[in-house]
Parts: sequence; C-alpha cells; structure tokens
Amino acid sequence: MIHATEAKHLSRAATSLLFTRLDFATKSNGQYSSEDFEKVLARSAFDGEFVHTTAKELQLARGEDIDLQQRSPLAKSLLYHLRGLSPDAIGAQFDGVRAATFAHARQQRAFARPVDVALDIHEWLYYGSAETPHVCAINPDRGTNLAYAFVTLCVVDPAVRLTLAWESIEADDSRTLRESIRRLIEIARQFVQINRVYCDRSFYRVSLVQTLADLDVRFVVRAPKTPGVKRVLDAHDEETFVTNYEMVRKQPPTGRISVTLVVVPHRTRDDDSFCLVTNCDVSVEFAEPFAEAYRRRWGIETSYRKIGEFLPRTSSPTFAVRLFEFLFAVALYNLWILVCLVLVEQRVLTDRPAVSTALFRLFVLSLPDS
Repeated sequence: MIHATEAKHLSRAATSLLFTRLDFATKSNGQYSSEDFEKVLARSAFDGEFVHTTAKELQLARGEDIDLQQRSPLAKSLLYHLRGLSPDAIGAQFDGVRAATFAHARQQRAFARPVDVALDIHEWLYYGSAETPHVCAINPDRGTNLAYAFVTLCVVDPAVRLTLAWESIEADDSRTLRESIRRLIEIARQFVQINRVYCDRSFYRVSLVQTLADLDVRFVVRAPKTPGVKRVLDAHDEETFVTNYEMVRKQPPTGRISVTLVVVPHRTRDDDSFCLVTNCDVSVEFAEPFAEAYRRRWGIETSYRKIGEFLPRTSSPTFAVRLFEFLFAVALYNLWILVCLVLVEQRVLTDRPAVSTALFRLFVLSLPDS
C-alpha cells in the first residue's frame, strides 16, 4: 500500500535535488527570484503550457494585478536570464542534478548488476527559420523538417528507465553521431556497467556500428531491408535463422564490418521478417528470445513520450532556452522515475508506476503560493 503523504514527501524531496541546484544568475535585488522561475518552469512543464501563460497564472494566484494582454513580466525575466546562460553552464547544472539522482538510485541498489541501455535521437520540432543556430534538418514531421535534436542514452529496464546521458546535435551525419556515441557511452559508464546497447534503424550505419564495436560494448541494432539483407533473406528458406553478415558502405568514406544477422518472423506482419545485427553470440534456439529482448527496448519510446510530458512549451529560437528546458524535462522525468523506484516494493498493482505523472505533478505543484 502506498500512502499519499509518503508519496508527496518523496516527490518534494526528489524535486529538491533539481531546484536546489539550478542557478539562473539572478541578482539579490532582482524583481524575481530563482524560486519564482522554478515554479513557472514546473507549471509549464507539467501543464504543457507556454511559460507566459503559467507565469500569468502564478502572478494571478498571488493576487498581482497584471495586464492580461501583455506578455508576462515574470516570464520575460525568466527568458532573459535563460538567454544569458552559456550551454556549458547549463550542462554543468544538470550534470549535478544527474549525479545526485543516480546517487539516490544506487542507494536503492538499482544498478547492482549490468543494465541494458538504448541509444536514440529525440527531436523537438521547430517551425522557424532553417538558418536558426543549432537547428537540425530532419525528415518531414507534422509540418516541419527542422528540430532541436538530442542524442540520449536510457536504461531499458522498465523499473529503472532513467535517462543516463544526453547531448545536443546540429546534424545526424555519421561523424557527429560517432562522437556523440563515444561521449554518451563514456558518461554512462561512470554510473552503470553496460550489458547491451540497443539501437533503432537510424543507427544502422557501418561507421556507427564500428564505433560501438570499438567501444567494446555488446550492441544490437535493428536492420532495415537493405539490398544486402534482402539477398540473405532470399537465400534462406527458414523463417528463423542466424548467420554471419558483412555490413558494407561503398560510398566514400568506404567501410565494412562483420556482424551476426539474426532473423525471426515479424510479430504482426505475415510473410515478413524482423532483422537485427549484433556482435553477441546468438544461437538459432535463442533467436526468438533475443529478438524479444530487443523489442522490450521499445519501452524507451514510452520514456520519450513521458519526457515530452515534462517539456515546457516555448517558441524561443534561442538555443540556451531550448537546452535548459529540454534538460529540465529530462531531470523531472528522472526524478519521477526515482520516486517510483523508492516506492516500487510497496506497489499492489505491479503493471503501473507507483505514482502516476498526474499525481507527481500534484505533489510537486501543491506549494503554499502556487
């Protein structure tokens, strides 16, 4: 049984790991304090509203007489301070939040054993100019082909689906992704021992798979039906098989890498195959469980949707604002996971989180003057 009072206390204690580490570079004699900015961001994050709306709500709740047709002075001050922060300063703040979060997770023995992790690219859609600094070109999606993009590395285990590492990118070319992968794996190894790294089809590139091999990690990558993969499928009558395969890039810079190709029947489409490439030892008998383990990686998609639930809304093209708000969302998401981790053994219903995101919001925002 989970008591509301305990969950509320834990939620507030967890978010204090975030709020006590944020530094907006405010002045002691400024009109608004860091606590004001934190409350606006938290409201914006949980409600999916623009900061100008949530700032007005906060000011009205305080009884302040504001012009409803003008932009909120509190929100304007918040955005002014965020624009003044350097990306390095923002990164350092949230690095501290991550370290504190994982220190508490380790106290719950969350990472006593090696963990499976997943690499993915999170795209925050952008509807402005393609010339905006730090904006990345993407495949068309919901009326735009631009986004602020972040490579993230997350734990796959549903009970501890924490986001371990992150990095913004301005392009998804192989060179950029190679360097990001190296840095993210290096960061993740400071917190956990990695068992396997799962990747979707966007990472099916010779240079990226070679990078994972060079990092001495066991990888599993979803393989699209390239001409080479199709030839192998045509050469086999079996629905399930495991075979040696060579990934080849013929265009400069050329490259090739030997991998194992694992093929099983597609779970929902008849006469179709589900294909993976890996450097793990896999037998035919273990092919189905191996593919099922990869499919569990798609729980990470739930993580990305949840991170989106904690993402403040903004139209600002300033990279510092976007970076801060994305990392703020990741931090809130991780802290929600931490609360659920602490309460996991008290659950009666084991198929759902110990605390829903809606209740987590209620506990965090139910402050005296908010």
